[in-house]
Amino acid sequence: MNFFKKLQMMFKRTGTDKTIYACTIFLACFGIVMIGDASVGMSASRGSNFATINLLKQCVFVAGGFFCMFLFARVYKTRRISETIMLSAYVICILMMLACLMWTINNSHAWIKVGPITIQPVEFMKLVMIIILSYIFGVLPDQIRISNRLSAEKRKKLVRRKFILCVAFPALLVFFAFFICWKVQKDMGSGLILLIMSACLFFATPSQYYRPYKIIGLFLVFLAVLVFILFHERFLKGHQMARIASWLNPLKDIYGSNYQIINGFVGYTNGGLIGRGFGNSIMKFGYIPEAQNDFISSIIVEELGLVGFAAFFIPYSIIICRLFRYAFCMKESRDKLTLIGIASYFFVHLMVNVGGVSGLIPMTGVPLLLISAGGTSTLMALTCIGVAQALIAKYNREKKQEAIEKSL
Repeated sequence: MNFFKKLQMMFKRTGTDKTIYACTIFLACFGIVMIGDASVGMSASRGSNFATINLLKQCVFVAGGFFCMFLFARVYKTRRISETIMLSAYVICILMMLACLMWTINNSHAWIKVGPITIQPVEFMKLVMIIILSYIFGVLPDQIRISNRLSAEKRKKLVRRKFILCVAFPALLVFFAFFICWKVQKDMGSGLILLIMSACLFFATPSQYYRPYKIIGLFLVFLAVLVFILFHERFLKGHQMARIASWLNPLKDIYGSNYQIINGFVGYTNGGLIGRGFGNSIMKFGYIPEAQNDFISSIIVEELGLVGFAAFFIPYSIIICRLFRYAFCMKESRDKLTLIGIASYFFVHLMVNVGGVSGLIPMTGVPLLLISAGGTSTLMALTCIGVAQALIAKYNREKKQEAIEKSL
């Protein structure tokens, strides 16, 4: 009895944001239903139990994700995460990403295969990178203080040390992880998401130390985009060039390389306002291969129409907006940046997935968090919500305590 009481106390959501929890739980449950529905179309070629297996696998990962979400919401403390733990987690993620070379799935080395389960290490790296960069950008600049009372030589050494730790070192961590994604795993989409998330954290840091580096960063981003546009053929592989060509001219080869993208468009246009009805998708029957994965939003819109699109887009928007709102209220820079990183994590995944499927941007193979089939992405998305809830609960408790003290 005491054990269950302790377990109940552990998961007690004191100070957490109930709206974020409600939206997250709804999206996860909605995703389970739609994954089972979208998998029906592949049952003829994959076996009659294919949809049931996919649905049960997603249920297991969602259950594990809920456990991690509530656990992290209760036990996560920012100050307990030491530099050693953060660097160890980074190294472990890099080693896992390199271990993916042992398996080739969909022409890339982005997964570790353990029996029927596949693990995508880059999803772990996204949370690890948020925590590391939040610490570096939010804490280190204030810890390394340069006093005018020091001698010129000591001040020069301290300036160099601060630059290495606060600027060069995080840049090295980010670009090394990006290089592994791009060149080793052949997964440029995940690498770009890591870069975008890291850039959001860098430009969002409130530390005055980074003000001149932000100007340099903007110039480098502009230069990188210009170089990529002019010399993109040297950076991209054949299948990546094909995705850009499909994006620029999707009607060029509708029965060849553009077949899946065109059918994704058809799914969107077939939906209308209220859709064809739940379970009545045509595109999931072979027209969109692996419809339960990256193209699941097309199936949702085809069956449930604009109402179905709103059913996942509105909860996503609520989660993202509330995370940003809490981030701007945080007093500690580290907590502020962690929430901004998690909000950008959800925002970038939403925009890249929906934008790719709808043809607004080139398709990059990024899952729709909590909706698409994918154990690792689901598990880490829910864990990120748990980390965010821990910081939100801490803020709400402090705010409540301040209100009590003022009333006395």
